[in-house]
Amino acid sequence: DRARPILRRLMEDTGETANLGVEKEGAVLFLSQVETYASIRAFFPPGTLSPMHSSGIGKTLLSQMSEDRLDRLLNGASLEAFTNKTITDLNALRADLLVIRNRGYSVDDEEKNLGMRCIAAPVFDVNGEAVAGLSVSGPTSRVGEAQIEHLSLAVMEAARDLTLAVGGVPPRS
Repeated sequence: DRARPILRRLMEDTGETANLGVEKEGAVLFLSQVETYASIRAFFPPGTLSPMHSSGIGKTLLSQMSEDRLDRLLNGASLEAFTNKTITDLNALRADLLVIRNRGYSVDDEEKNLGMRCIAAPVFDVNGEAVAGLSVSGPTSRVGEAQIEHLSLAVMEAARDLTLAVGGVPPRS
């Protein structure tokens, strides 16, 4: 309930579809979405599951996990290739997760679907643990590399707003 107005505002601010997801059994479970008004858009209905390694929300959640939890989740995992941009090497994924953790947001750069890009940031609970991710998704024609910085700021602000709305503790800047 608290996420819906934040998702709506994020969609209106960015012009792209806004999503909320959580980790469930090693996958991203999409809980809510506010679709853009544009005719070409991303669509992840509530209940959709997506692999974590090829999802903006999945990678942002993985980037916040402890080493032990990450090891348990990735140990023996097969990183399926969905496009030629999907990260399928465990060491490359770990390097990407470190970058994501340090900058505060992830980018799915056509890793699940060619022509689609997603930018996501974590939502934290009262213990400072990442429990969800917020994202915007759209076609690369609108979510170009030049737009990533601007869109990432909007996504991180929305994730911080939701963190505070649920009584969570945002990370220190």
